[in-house]
Amino acid sequence: MGTQLLSNESQESEMEMTGIDPEYIVEVEALQAEIMQARQKLMESEAKMMELQRKLDDYVAKERQIAEVMIAAQISAQKTEAAARAQAEVILQETEETLRLKQRELELLQLKAQSYKEDIVDKLELYKSSVEKIMPGADDISFTPTLLSEENLSTQKQIV
Repeated sequence: MGTQLLSNESQESEMEMTGIDPEYIVEVEALQAEIMQARQKLMESEAKMMELQRKLDDYVAKERQIAEVMIAAQISAQKTEAAARAQAEVILQETEETLRLKQRELELLQLKAQSYKEDIVDKLELYKSSVEKIMPGADDISFTPTLLSEENLSTQKQIV
């Protein structure tokens, strides 16, 4: 708690010599005791303050780390999103190109089918005209047989 300034004997002799009031000395000792208590409380408060400051520094460091992780995660997410968008764009372009090629292929197949159809119709027309040339009276189904005599045959041969 501190050392006493004066021992009891020397205090009394001093008080007599100096004429200091004993109550004053008691007050001084009480004030010194209060000062000692205040110093002790100050030291305790400083220790608490240092502990709280250390905790605050830890929390600030953790908060900084969390912020850095969140920023890194956001940057990573943005990069991933950009890569996904680019890949989707490439796939979309490839799909559109494939679709255009298939559409062109379909058009060519339709043209070939139309050409084959026209060729078949033309061939059928040729066959039909060939058949008609071979059988000119094929359209006349009401053919009636007639008897020919030799006279009729001789006149027919001359006509031909």
